[in-house]
Amino acid sequence: MISVFQVFKIIIGLIISAFILILVMQFSGSYMEIGESSRQVSILVNLKKVIEDVYTTGISTDFEMKDSEILSFRAPYMETIIAHFDVEPLPIITSAGSKFSVTRNEYDIGWWKFYFIEMLPETKIIFIPLDDKEKVWNILTNTSMYFPSTENTGIKTKIGLGCEGTDFWFGWERNRFLQKIIPSSKSMEIVFEMCENMDYFREEDYKVIIISDGSGSGEFVIIPGEDDNIGRVRVEKNGEYKYYVYKNGLDIVMIVLGGEQLYTHMNKKFISELSVAIDITTRESSLILNDYELNKRCGTEISNFRHALGQLKESIPNLNSESESSAAEFSEYIKNTEKIHRQLEMLGCV
Repeated sequence: MISVFQVFKIIIGLIISAFILILVMQFSGSYMEIGESSRQVSILVNLKKVIEDVYTTGISTDFEMKDSEILSFRAPYMETIIAHFDVEPLPIITSAGSKFSVTRNEYDIGWWKFYFIEMLPETKIIFIPLDDKEKVWNILTNTSMYFPSTENTGIKTKIGLGCEGTDFWFGWERNRFLQKIIPSSKSMEIVFEMCENMDYFREEDYKVIIISDGSGSGEFVIIPGEDDNIGRVRVEKNGEYKYYVYKNGLDIVMIVLGGEQLYTHMNKKFISELSVAIDITTRESSLILNDYELNKRCGTEISNFRHALGQLKESIPNLNSESESSAAEFSEYIKNTEKIHRQLEMLGCV
């Protein structure tokens, strides 16, 4: 016969066993959470390394954030499931998703290149040029070149043209679009018009870019200015319009892919790096002036180049992102440095 004391010991044993079991389960759950968090952090570490490698080498790749994703991007921070991920100091264009092509692109002004990363999920772009003027085709070319080249990646950015009624042409990657499709479309003198199936593009998540004098209704409308590279982008959101000045095709791409926040951030990065590049290039050019033979052959042009760089540097504080005339003046200073640098290359001075 079991005594009261023995029954008491059994009850106490069961209580202690249950307590230990609860502790073990809680510890196990916490351990699993720690393990999952560690795995998520590991994904972000790998992503940062991939971005840095692509920026350094220029070799494109794909990246998949398995069981994770980028929820949003407010440069320079990516918001993921577990953390805000800082991509500084690298200039990067990205958006929400879990599978990306990671490519390097560049804005080239001859004596300096502004490199930036484009990390995009599957992306579909449709241009609708509502005029066949030379300027429109130039804008189309100058904008397309700043979308990523995904010929060597599995995740694609594809570009198309429209429309004739409900017909449009789509499915080309950037290089073929630039080298084949734009020239052939221009030579065929196709007259494009607003698509009758705009709802289809919205439903299928296309980025539709209209090039016109302000006519045409869509989320993104490029309104050319006097210069091929200067004008405004009209963005429509919830029935309201907002206008952004562009000074090159890269500005347009930033607005289309990342909106105002990315446009503002990337322009700050561009100006910051440009200022450093001007200082370095000015110092390098002074070394040529110290070489007697080079100075004899190149002295005048080098002096002109240094003067042009100085004008460009002085124009930076006066650049007003909301003024077309300010953007045009800044663009002219850049073009002047490009022109003189080409002359220096022809003379064999650089």
